[in-house]
Amino acid sequence: MTTPLSPAPEANKRVVLMICDGHRNDFVRDDTCPRIADFARRSRRFAQHTAIFPSATRASAASIATGCWPANHGLHGNSMGLPDGDGFRVHDVGDPAFVGKLRDAFGRTLKVPTMAERLAPYGGAVIASNVSPGAAYFHDPDYFGTVVHRAGSFGPGGRVLGLDEAPVVSHDYAGDEALADWFCDDVLSVRKPRLSVLWLANPDSAMHADQLGSQTHLDGIACADRAFGRVEETVERLRAGGEDILFLAGSDHGQETVVERVAVAARLIEAGLKDSEDSTEVVVAPQGGSGLIYVADAARDRIPAILDFLRAQPWAAEIFYGDEMIQIGQRPGNGLAIALAMARNNEPNALGVPGQITLCVSDDKPGKPEGYGSHGGLGGYERHPFLIANGGGFAPGTIEHGVTRLIDISPTVMRFLGLPRDGMDGLALPQN
Repeated sequence: MTTPLSPAPEANKRVVLMICDGHRNDFVRDDTCPRIADFARRSRRFAQHTAIFPSATRASAASIATGCWPANHGLHGNSMGLPDGDGFRVHDVGDPAFVGKLRDAFGRTLKVPTMAERLAPYGGAVIASNVSPGAAYFHDPDYFGTVVHRAGSFGPGGRVLGLDEAPVVSHDYAGDEALADWFCDDVLSVRKPRLSVLWLANPDSAMHADQLGSQTHLDGIACADRAFGRVEETVERLRAGGEDILFLAGSDHGQETVVERVAVAARLIEAGLKDSEDSTEVVVAPQGGSGLIYVADAARDRIPAILDFLRAQPWAAEIFYGDEMIQIGQRPGNGLAIALAMARNNEPNALGVPGQITLCVSDDKPGKPEGYGSHGGLGGYERHPFLIANGGGFAPGTIEHGVTRLIDISPTVMRFLGLPRDGMDGLALPQN
């Protein structure tokens, strides 16, 4: 439930948020993305910006949209356990149908309002996304604004949008650039909602497809840089016409090199701590560099043995049980009992890019091959996205060295618009 209506923001005041999925902070350089790097020098850059846990896009989208940790918005990660009889089943949050499954399970989607909900009375929000359907839809799972995605686009109230209202683009470089063009020509220049969000598939898609530092990876960054240049040019044109625009550009997480894949649920079966592959009393939801373990009431007496087993494994780095999960932005409940961060190190790959991770996988979620990029855990590089703020009172040409978080984006948007940010875990970003 949103707060009572507040005075509307000035008619010419709005926010543009652009996310280049998976773009590591250390790759924001003149030789890789000259437009973004130049923009950073002319803006306020947040040098210690951090991802959520797990560093996964779908939960990150919900955290940006709400200003809350997963503990409070309720979307645990890229996959999530939902009740199934007396136990739990793991579901892919990226599935377009997952929003409905979450609503059926708990009678709601996210537990807190999104920016789209908060801004519905004040000019609304349009989200254009080229990542997974789940990541797109959890910006606005209850249809307060407009979400544009190749799997289906929806307007307020859930009205299905036709091709004349929303494009269907490919999930590749060409699709990212086509979506950026439409975003500039239609959303920013014609519709002019209070909040406009563009979320690209790259460089994340490219990093998953090859070695970090490869030409594929660099091509993905270049694609994002071209799209960024188009958006910045449009923002500057609109500003020249008298609009007051806060422009935020960043990423949701980074990636590191996969060195090992471990089927954690299978290991629990071998240890006698899970009944079978299809059993529901103990289930593991893989998140890439981490895993979330759900335990049914009838199996809670196994938890001490599960913890002892995990703590003895070389592929497990940190184990968070019960309220220990609060320190990483999660919370026990609805079956979620244990969070597992997989092993990692800062060693370079064959192309000299530092950061290596072990993945938690399953038959349904086999993860990316060894040598390719992935994320989802507590690795230092995957947990270090970039963030740049331009306009909106942010001091140009400055760097903030204090820690900032994904959850700080939403309260920053609401502060600029002069609207309440009650109920958010994040804090508005320091401006100078």
